[in-house]
Amino acid sequence: MKTIEQRITKKTNLLANDSLSSFDGHSAQQFHDVYQVFYDFIKEVKPKRILEIGTALGGFTMFLKTITEELELNTKILTFDISARPWYSDMVKKGIDVRVEDIFGDFKDVPEDIKNFIRSEGTTIVLCDGGWKIGEFNLLSKFIKQGDFIMAHDYCVDKSTFEKEINNKIWNWLEIVEDDISEASKENGLEFYNQNKFSKVVWVCKYKK
Repeated sequence: MKTIEQRITKKTNLLANDSLSSFDGHSAQQFHDVYQVFYDFIKEVKPKRILEIGTALGGFTMFLKTITEELELNTKILTFDISARPWYSDMVKKGIDVRVEDIFGDFKDVPEDIKNFIRSEGTTIVLCDGGWKIGEFNLLSKFIKQGDFIMAHDYCVDKSTFEKEINNKIWNWLEIVEDDISEASKENGLEFYNQNKFSKVVWVCKYKK
């Protein structure tokens, strides 16, 4: 079987202002090292379900579906976007629950079925990668249970570190820093999880003990 590295069919090229990478031919707005980091993570924590905010091109969702199947995890994947794309129907045929819906409104609450999805038995991973990652993280972190993970993309601990270590090197977008989520993290009992690895692919990963 090919390694994860061998299955990366396109790498990001910031010098050409190209942030797209591809895994098994499916494009995603992700730095290409993300695939190995997430493969190792999924293999380790064995989630029962994944809630993703921001389906977008769908390539990262397809990657998650592919590796959870290969790892024989029977993981339920529920992904949301506010804009429909033609390829979403193909993703549904692959067994991914793709919904075109704004579940946040004024960011004061989310529908009960989303809360129930997160709170169901077994490990849930929540991925915040939509239009307002700060609001997504701060709201959804209220509903995760012991043993769950919540993550957000386009993250760096602070702007200074982003400019020194990330910008024009790894990734060119910064949409969430630690000060944006520190209060919610404290209120909801969240701790960093393997953050050294996730920082290198511009994600924050937190865990509820």
